Amino acid sequence: MKKNYRLVLIVLAFLGLGLLPTAAQDAVTLSFVGWGGPEEGAVFQQLVDTFNANNSDVQIDYTQIPSDYVTALNTLIAGGTPPDIAYVPDGGPFTALVTKGQLVNLQPFVDASTTFSPDDVWPSALGRYMYDAESKSFWTGDLYALPKDIGPTVLYINVDLFEAAGVALPDPNVPMTWEQLVEIGTALTVDANGLNPGEEGFDANNIVQWGIGDLWFENVVYGNGGRIVSEDGRTFVAADDANTIEAIQFLSDLDHVYQIRPNAQQTASMSVGQMFETGRMGLTTNGRWATTGYRASLSFEWDVRPNPVGPSGQVTAYANQADCSFGGWSGSVGLSIIAGSQGEMHADLAYRFIEFLAGPDGQIEQAALGFQIPNQVEVAQTDAFLQPDQAPANAQIFLEAARCQSPGPWTQTPLYGQWFDDNWWNGVWPEVVIDGSMLAEDALANRKDAFQQRLDEAWASLNS
Repeated sequence: MKKNYRLVLIVLAFLGLGLLPTAAQDAVTLSFVGWGGPEEGAVFQQLVDTFNANNSDVQIDYTQIPSDYVTALNTLIAGGTPPDIAYVPDGGPFTALVTKGQLVNLQPFVDASTTFSPDDVWPSALGRYMYDAESKSFWTGDLYALPKDIGPTVLYINVDLFEAAGVALPDPNVPMTWEQLVEIGTALTVDANGLNPGEEGFDANNIVQWGIGDLWFENVVYGNGGRIVSEDGRTFVAADDANTIEAIQFLSDLDHVYQIRPNAQQTASMSVGQMFETGRMGLTTNGRWATTGYRASLSFEWDVRPNPVGPSGQVTAYANQADCSFGGWSGSVGLSIIAGSQGEMHADLAYRFIEFLAGPDGQIEQAALGFQIPNQVEVAQTDAFLQPDQAPANAQIFLEAARCQSPGPWTQTPLYGQWFDDNWWNGVWPEVVIDGSMLAEDALANRKDAFQQRLDEAWASLNS
């Protein structure tokens, strides 16, 4: 007992002198949630550990939600147990949360920061996380998230298939035209008898190798100078935009006229992704996030190329930059403080962690994985991201994509999935592209008023 009593006295003495490390006991613990595979989880846990070791007044508790992340996040928020800091994908999740007042305004912290500078970040990465609460407008106003990354989309090509067919590789510095795309797709599409589309006896029902895979419709539209909605997001313009109509019709023609891209029936047993990964497809669209998996699994030589540019010769680029060589859309994930959480109560501490992840130190660590482009422009231009000793050989294409590609149209409006999806994926898309039963011009015209009515309702919902 005497020994224990003496120990207590010693501890009390040290406390009085301030010599014991009590800061860790007083630290605020904040929860942080995201998704991703084991590799991403390991990198982010390392980042969390580094941050915790250097910040005695706040400790971050990191959890990965492995599946159905957005639903899980919404459930936590609705149940009154929100995480403090969270991944918030651009588009639907961000617009839904920010318009409901469920994200903390980060602009005051950004303005006061000496660590994170918006000038160092791709403008196209920042713009999608801005919201003007007074005018209820997107792409303007204050920042409610900092971008964890930016994920442009490009064409991935099977170099071995090109060489085996004697087809010259596309120029990595000059986007293909639609005409060149059709020529290449025709040369690389082969039926069981070794015939190409257009040759006598070609069997379109027994194709063993495809030239063209996914060409995401937003990329084809933006690559022909088209638009889905007006710049302010208030008007559905696709039905009146000749470049957009031409792009959607081109996608239909790839299936039904040129027969160089698999249709819905032909992908029922094997997806486009599986066709490319098993060496049965010449080129397809994907984002930088595919790189890590491709490095580990593909048994053939592969590379990337710019998205094609349509016959209009115009490109819909972020902020209408006139010097962009190709267009398309880029994805992104933001880092936000959730309103009503401990993170909001300790917003200065939560923001400190967010700017650590979004700043140069955090971005260098994340770039090492290879699956994302750093939001920091200077970091993206270094070997930390370009990784010249690994595929793809022409990784610099992602830099032009990051600079020029716009956020998807879902970042311009509220409730995008609710006003757009039914008329598009259950209407225009099957009529024009899947079935080929209608021309793009007619299908879009038939549903123009329905699109606009639903879009008006989406905007009106912000005032309800």
